[in-house]
Amino acid sequence: MTYTERIQYKRRQDTAYQAGEEAVTNLRAALALAALTLPSLSNDGPVAGHGFVRLGGCNAAFANRLAEVVAAGAYALQYQQKAGKAEQPQEAPAAPDPVVAFLLAVRRPTRNPVRVDRIPTPAH
Repeated sequence: MTYTERIQYKRRQDTAYQAGEEAVTNLRAALALAALTLPSLSNDGPVAGHGFVRLGGCNAAFANRLAEVVAAGAYALQYQQKAGKAEQPQEAPAAPDPVVAFLLAVRRPTRNPVRVDRIPTPAH
């Protein structure tokens, strides 16, 4: 491997590692919106030139809660994509914004009220 090839390889690996770090930060912030924490979430370094995120194991209750959050988020995205094209379906939550609909869908009655005026900032 020539010096130039080693430099190019290192740059690709560094870019892949940074992509993994950003993905971990984004997922951690998204989980925090739903008051979920996955302690084993970490960047596992570049694999085959791509960022690789280690999610780790979790208990069944956490997995079920995460499934609820993902489903609510997917529904909010579908609603956002359909907005303007068709009327809102009857079973959809009445909310002025799909993000608000998502937050309302994942909020539990025993938790603190959802704050929609804050956007999570990535950790540095």
